[in-house]
Amino acid sequence: MGVAFAVLLMSISYGVSDRIQADLDVPQLQDVGFLDVGLIEAILGALTVAVTSAMIIQTAAATATVGWVLMQSRKREIGIRRQSGVFRGRLVTDFMKEMTPPVVGGALVGEALGVLGGFAIRDLTVLPVTFNAVSLFASFPITILLAGVATAIPAWLAAGKSPKTMQAVQ
Repeated sequence: MGVAFAVLLMSISYGVSDRIQADLDVPQLQDVGFLDVGLIEAILGALTVAVTSAMIIQTAAATATVGWVLMQSRKREIGIRRQSGVFRGRLVTDFMKEMTPPVVGGALVGEALGVLGGFAIRDLTVLPVTFNAVSLFASFPITILLAGVATAIPAWLAAGKSPKTMQAVQ
């Protein structure tokens, strides 16, 4: 869902920014001395960057947290497999292979929901929505990358502990 919200909010942010900038590009407004068009455009740019950054950070944090919690819940399984002679690298590889399909599938569904939500908002409200490369593609690779890191690091750390230590923790 993080990808869906990121796509949706970034697309709205870019749409609002584009709409206001288009409205400000009227020569008569720029000739009026009391309206600082440059300042307004700078504020819009900063707000768009802030919303985009916040959504990417939120997606990253949620993905990393879920991955970390899931790997921590599998400590017992890791301990048993290590005790059975499975090497540390093999454990991490197995967990990465297991994690990839649901993460990619979830990210694709999130991407689609975000785009559909953007179209719905554009058609049903006054909010303008602009899809661009950043709004469409920024969250997807970050989600995949962080899910991999959030799986690999805890699996690597847990696989490095002795099985007896892991059983004592349980």
